[in-house]
Amino acid sequence: MTRRFRGAGVVIAALRPAAAVVVKVAVAVTLALGMAGADRAAAAEPHAVAVRGSVSDVSGAPVVGQAVRLLKSRSLIELHGLKSRDQHVEELRVTTDEHGFFEFDFQVDAAFPYYYLRFYDPKTFDAVKYLLPEDQDISRQVKKGRRIQSTVALKTHPDWPQVQELVDRYGPGSHTGQIVRSLGLPSKRTPQGPGRELWTFEKAGVAYLVEGAKVLETHRLPGPTPAGDSAGADPVIPAAQEDRP
Repeated sequence: MTRRFRGAGVVIAALRPAAAVVVKVAVAVTLALGMAGADRAAAAEPHAVAVRGSVSDVSGAPVVGQAVRLLKSRSLIELHGLKSRDQHVEELRVTTDEHGFFEFDFQVDAAFPYYYLRFYDPKTFDAVKYLLPEDQDISRQVKKGRRIQSTVALKTHPDWPQVQELVDRYGPGSHTGQIVRSLGLPSKRTPQGPGRELWTFEKAGVAYLVEGAKVLETHRLPGPTPAGDSAGADPVIPAAQEDRP
């Protein structure tokens, strides 16, 4: 009997190291999956994030009353067409104070994996003086629940010195000065006789016959009506109107 099981005992002894390795691998995988699951659970738990920052121009001077918007986005799948579409939602907005500072806290929405800051409102942004700032992706910091510090310097539009020169020449209170300050440089200036020019603003879809600081005529250009803001529109909806799957 002893001799019969001795051979089997050799086989069993040979299998024991391999079995031990399998057990160790299984335990390691289980622990790894458990930790990953814990990380996902922690990320999915509601938590608040604090955002602080400032907006200035390239000289360091504060930009007062500048809109700062918190946007969140995700992809939604439409089952009837098996198509996906991106949804961008404005969670909240604040404006900079007299020192160019802003701050807010918000509750993270686990249904939206991406968060970013947008430093303009297309309806109020001064696109004549400044270039449109890029959005700032804060998704990683939001996921980790970290406090976010953001400092933004608005770059001056390359046409701004010429705009200033025209405004100073005709006066900020004159019709011509107000038009240039609102729309920027005309895309075309065509002489229309002694002391007169036709100033065409193609993006705005309008042309003005000017004589010095006076506007003599206004002409609407043919074609579709412009959106009405120089910064363009953005496909963002208020948080109250977001779709809930």
